[in-house]
Amino acid sequence: MMKLNLLLLFSFIYITAAAQDKKPDLPIDDGTKLITYSKVMEMPGVTKDSLFAKALAWCNSYFTNPADVIREKDAESGKILCKARFKVMNPPDKKGLTTEGGVVQYSMNLLFKEGRYKIVLTEYNWKQASNYPAEKWMDTTNAFYKPEYAHYLQQVSDKSKEILSAFEKGMKMDNSKKKDDW
Repeated sequence: MMKLNLLLLFSFIYITAAAQDKKPDLPIDDGTKLITYSKVMEMPGVTKDSLFAKALAWCNSYFTNPADVIREKDAESGKILCKARFKVMNPPDKKGLTTEGGVVQYSMNLLFKEGRYKIVLTEYNWKQASNYPAEKWMDTTNAFYKPEYAHYLQQVSDKSKEILSAFEKGMKMDNSKKKDDW
């Protein structure tokens, strides 16, 4: 009976430890080997200029400091480049307290053509004295690997999906004409 209890205890400890180090399934670009979230949306009948203007308006409302975030905007080529940041938090300690783990900067490329747009989130870097690519958090064999890196990767995944969803929602065109009822 004692052996069974020990076996169950060690199994529970192993499963708990393995669950804490579980990394999210992140999309890696084959060419650049960087974490890259990308989405193309078709918007039949909508001009490139309309899509560009709608995206620029979304950037100005979504980001707290759009003047700092928007690094390039070229309506003629149909491109907006943003360099934005978000905080990552350390996993809760034994008392349930979470502390700041740092800041992650990323690039968001918005590309427009007639009737469609593309959003690409990539170049995730942990802001340190020098940039630390988030892809390094995935290497569990590295001597400097820390268990909280899996927690950071999950936050990168969650934030990226949140941005994609918010951008898609913000890009929906309002086709209903407001009635001039005065």
